[in-house]
Amino acid sequence: MENQALPALRPLRLGELLDQAIRLYRRNFLTFVGIVALVYVPLMILQLASTTLLTSSFDEVASSSPQEIFTNYAYLGGMLSSLVVAFLQFIFVQGIATGALTRAVADNYLGKPTSILGAYRGIGKSWLPLLGALLFVGLLAIVFVFWWIVPCIGWFTGFGMLVTLVTAISPMVAPVVVLEGQGVLNSVRRAWNLVRRRFWPVLGYVFILYLFSMLIVSGPSLIINAVLAGALGAFEDPTSGFVIRTIVQTLVQLIAILIYYPLQMAAFTLIYFDLRVRTEGFDMALLTVDTSNQANIDQVMAAPAAVSNESLIVGADMGNFAILTIAAIGIYIFFFSIVMGGVLLLPALLR
Repeated sequence: MENQALPALRPLRLGELLDQAIRLYRRNFLTFVGIVALVYVPLMILQLASTTLLTSSFDEVASSSPQEIFTNYAYLGGMLSSLVVAFLQFIFVQGIATGALTRAVADNYLGKPTSILGAYRGIGKSWLPLLGALLFVGLLAIVFVFWWIVPCIGWFTGFGMLVTLVTAISPMVAPVVVLEGQGVLNSVRRAWNLVRRRFWPVLGYVFILYLFSMLIVSGPSLIINAVLAGALGAFEDPTSGFVIRTIVQTLVQLIAILIYYPLQMAAFTLIYFDLRVRTEGFDMALLTVDTSNQANIDQVMAAPAAVSNESLIVGADMGNFAILTIAAIGIYIFFFSIVMGGVLLLPALLR
């Protein structure tokens, strides 16, 4: 297949980034969804089977002694299979599929259409450092939780650090590893260095994507759960009703994730490019090479040094974390006051 023309890269506003991500997603809908579905659907089938096995044994477990629980093979099998599926999902979805999806988004955005299998071939062994980087992010999250409970400075910055790590830095790791070939530790630091350059615009972008996920993923799940709770209430056997509800919820979650996750990765890959265009002249670097050769594009993408000279955290970063923490506390108090006020005032208004 012939390469498409290289897009005119330039700094994009928030609305333009979302528009570009949605357009790219729509043009390559089947390819992007197919990349995730290739590994996610078989795993969800296994998860559905293990969840059904586990929930079907709840009645027996509820009436069993602690010693009898360890001889209930249906319950133990369901627990063990759930752990195995979670482990496989981390490897195949978070590692391999995410890497392939990132490669597909980047290639299509830069004018090189790719197929489902071509995207998987294009990541090579980069999924291994990607898994390592994500595990390192998980360890950092634990460290930040402990930092959060440190008096004074931890109270005011810990939550902001944790939110930034989970919502902005972690999704940026995949483009850094797959497109730049960075290692485990350098990829996390590189992702942080990119995010910190436009801290608040990136977090605003993340917040918009979070609203999208609430609408596309959480919304349908809550509606289906409410409908099923009423429809299955007539079942004489509570376990059967619970199993059916679990199966339907799993299928709804499967469809929602297959639709949303490619859009999320497209959005984060595009903001990765936008950060490099704004702060590193990535668009100008592409103009200096023959972009008809993919090797030249890969060379430009991997151009940044593996180790950055930027300080890991400076005073301005701590200030941003503190502002984020205080803002989150304020928003929580505001909405909690509205909810509690509504609960307290509603009975009085209905009298």
